[in-house]
Formats: sequence, structure tokens, C-alpha cells
Amino acid sequence: MNTRYKIEEIKEIVGNAKAFLFDFDGTLINLDKLNVDGFAYVLKDMFNLDFTRDDFMKYISGRAAQNGLVEYLDQHKIENYSTKEIVSEFYIHKNRLIEERIEEEIYLMPGVHKFLEYYSKSKRNIIITSSRTEYVKKMLSYYSVYSYFERVFDRYSTVRGKPGPEPFLNGLEYLKLDSSECIAFEDSFYGLQSAKGAGIFTVGIMNEGWNDDFVYQLGDYTIQDYRELI
Repeated sequence: MNTRYKIEEIKEIVGNAKAFLFDFDGTLINLDKLNVDGFAYVLKDMFNLDFTRDDFMKYISGRAAQNGLVEYLDQHKIENYSTKEIVSEFYIHKNRLIEERIEEEIYLMPGVHKFLEYYSKSKRNIIITSSRTEYVKKMLSYYSVYSYFERVFDRYSTVRGKPGPEPFLNGLEYLKLDSSECIAFEDSFYGLQSAKGAGIFTVGIMNEGWNDDFVYQLGDYTIQDYRELI
């Protein structure tokens, strides 16, 4: 529950910001279920492990997949594996799932298009993500919103990814703005930590059933629909 700020105060903060820094998965577009299914398929096929949604949230959501896979597989005492191979197989499967499910299970988060359109003349927008740029561009272009963003910082744009602050600090450096002049939008546990660690006012994106247990605590303010901020 939001208790620190009134909605009028948040709208003023958003209106005064010079730039927005967005996460991708779960913040702009909902790919979480597809990602869970992709990793579940690969890990079952390669190691006969039953990878769950809880595993995804604990080990992978919001950070570089290879780091989370090491922790997950170590927990299950799996040895002699290549995270690069696992991730490669995941993306092969993910491509297929995108083609199969894009009309049914993949969608922009509520109010994204309207929000970006509303602030298109007054704000700069960049994306800070652990996903690959090719997927960000493909999905946001499909929904006709990719043109609102001037740059994507993906997993290959940083040495130390989320939950450390480096991804967002890199974004601030690119924008040539102070953290106080920007707002971050995040949904994951690691992503929220990363943005807050960079000193940025952070709006949490509520995904019911996925991040209920931490988004209100870690975000400065939490929304379910971007139109709340217009």
C-alpha cells in the first residue's frame, strides 16, 4: 500500500522529471510467464529439474540469467554445465514461444502507450534491462512504442548488472543528468534494488501474483496502471 506520498505529489514529481529510465520485462511488457516456461523447458530437458515460477523470481527475474542459473544449479548440486549453452537454448525456445503466444499471452503493461505518448514531448526515455536489445526492439516495435526510446542499455552494456547500481548509473551518465532529475520504473526485486542504489526515485510496477510481497516496500511509489501518473 502506498503511504509515503499522495498521488498529487507523485504526479508533480513525475511532471518535473527530465528523464525516465525503464526496465523492460514486467515493467513495459509482460514476458514473465513466457520466460518461466522457457527456462522450465530447457532445465527439464537438460537436467530433469522442475523449474518453477518461484525459482524464476528468486534466481533470475531482473538480473543477468547466467548469474542466477549458477546459483540455481549449485543449489541442486548440478556440475559440469555451461551457462552460455543453457541461455542459448533458452533463447531458441523463447523465440518459438514468442511466435506462438504473442497474440495471447504477451502484452504491454496497462497504460504504457498512453503514458509514453503523453510525455513524448517533454521527457527523455531510455531502457535499462537484463534482456537482449534484439528482443526489446522486436517486442516494443510490435506494439509501436519502440520509437519513444532513445537508447537501450542491455546486459552487455554493463560489467556488474542488477542488483548493483551500475546499470542505472550508466544510464545517468549517458543522459548527463543527476539522479534527482530522473525517475526509474521497475518491477523486480533486483531491479528495484539497482535503481534505488543509484539514488533514483523509483516507481514500482505492480504485477499481481508476481511481486506483491516486495514491490510496495522497495518502490518509492507503486502503480498498476501508468495512467495513474497522468
